[in-house]
Amino acid sequence: MGNRKWWVYILIFFVSQFAAVALPFGLKAVGIGISGSTFLSVALLMANLLAIVFFLLYRPAEVTWPATLSGLRGHNLRRTMLVFLLAIPTCLLVNLIQEAFFPDIPNLVGEETFKDLMYHPLGLITIAVIGPLSEELLFRGGVLTSIHQKYASQGPASAIAFSAILFALIHLNPAQMPAAFILGLLLGFAYWWTGSLAAPVCIHVFNNSFACLLAYLSPDDDSLIGFLGGSEGATIAAAVSIFALVLLFRQIRAEEHQKEM
Repeated sequence: MGNRKWWVYILIFFVSQFAAVALPFGLKAVGIGISGSTFLSVALLMANLLAIVFFLLYRPAEVTWPATLSGLRGHNLRRTMLVFLLAIPTCLLVNLIQEAFFPDIPNLVGEETFKDLMYHPLGLITIAVIGPLSEELLFRGGVLTSIHQKYASQGPASAIAFSAILFALIHLNPAQMPAAFILGLLLGFAYWWTGSLAAPVCIHVFNNSFACLLAYLSPDDDSLIGFLGGSEGATIAAAVSIFALVLLFRQIRAEEHQKEM
């Protein structure tokens, strides 16, 4: 198939968004009325499904079912599990830092909008599962793979960093960008290290599902610090996260060393 252009996947993302927003209006024009949370949920679901379809029509040759499923078998399964464990304290720590030190970053997506989506069945499944799947296909399977193909001589680090920057920017919401960038780095590393989309998809699903669960469990205060019982609980959680990250990084380095031998 040859090298794919990374920017095509960004274009696919935005075209899917605009097409999905137009769809409910089209349904309304023919007498099928959709409004409120149903409108938002249907639009979001259609955007992600369209993105998946467009990706499959223009996917890199490396992104296949056997390659994806390889992350759930044999030696790669161990790597997938290890990098998933790495994601848990990383996601926790990043969100704690953002809430504690950067609480005033503008949030263009209101909490009410998020809750409207989350409490609608279609919105919930899109946020927790379909959205992460489409974004991983586009940004790790598409953008990261294409950039790495073109600049293979520079190694994977620059491709992972660039794809993470793009992943943060396409959220178009300053409040989400710092965490999205760090998450993008982690997801890119997971994809490169395991050679499979299985690991980043699982991590992304976990991250989004945890955000939904947090809002369900603490409807009056869905902040992570509030959920942990305030600053003392957040400090303990941060310390445990850092300790876990150190242990997991040591394990990853030990596995890499063993592989080199």
